[in-house]
Amino acid sequence: MKKAYLFLIACFALSPAFADDLPDLGDVSATVLSPLEEQRIAEQIMRDVMTSNAVVSDVEVVDYVHNLGYRLAANGPDRRQQFYFFVVKDNSINAFAMPGGVIGVHTGLILAANNESEVAGVLGHEIGHVVQRHMARMLAQQKQDSIINMATLAVAILASRANSNLGGGAMAAAQAGAIQKQLDYTREHEREADRVGLQIVDSAGFDVRALPTFFETLQKNSRFEGSAPSFLRTHPLTTERIADIRSRVDQIPYHQVQDSPEFQYVRAKLMSDQTDV
Repeated sequence: MKKAYLFLIACFALSPAFADDLPDLGDVSATVLSPLEEQRIAEQIMRDVMTSNAVVSDVEVVDYVHNLGYRLAANGPDRRQQFYFFVVKDNSINAFAMPGGVIGVHTGLILAANNESEVAGVLGHEIGHVVQRHMARMLAQQKQDSIINMATLAVAILASRANSNLGGGAMAAAQAGAIQKQLDYTREHEREADRVGLQIVDSAGFDVRALPTFFETLQKNSRFEGSAPSFLRTHPLTTERIADIRSRVDQIPYHQVQDSPEFQYVRAKLMSDQTDV
């Protein structure tokens, strides 16, 4: 119940490894949730989110995530799309996106990643959802007038964590759950996001092999631990999907990528903060 997802418009030709059979978006999604409406929702979300004590305020951590996100976005299909990034104090493995380019990253995702390319892979995947306008497409299919409630999702998510012992927290959690049910991605959406996300990650100079490796780790751990990580609950992961990603990755020339010093520093800092708690 801690996720939602961000959206953009694809407007350039993908490389051969990624370009097959992506759908024509047409005008249907725009009639349900226009770019202007998404932008207004994004601004409201950020005003509400930044007042929450569940959001990381450490400048070094925030700057790192901003820089990583903007680097990926700069290699995405729509350079005009505005993005907003923030970090959530949450040990679960998750990242989520909302209308208008709002992206939240859980500290647990950074800590669980074996390298920087794995974090970049997850964010690239989220941008893939944006590119394909999956949120607006789902709303168009459902034909429900819940767009106004979208702006309350971030507040509900964070409030349910910060005030879980209060009645208001339970109400916020229920509200987040109701909205989240509409945002869970289908397998088709996941495959589309994988294709576009891999292209973004490759163009940004990260190791595309990190994404299927990270997914395999999440899938394996969920079998051993008996419950799926937060990220997988809204991102259906199958053996066939991983095989498809692997097949696409094999078409891309390999180049070794080292973690940036900033990633190592931020990860060590988050680990230290965990120990101090």
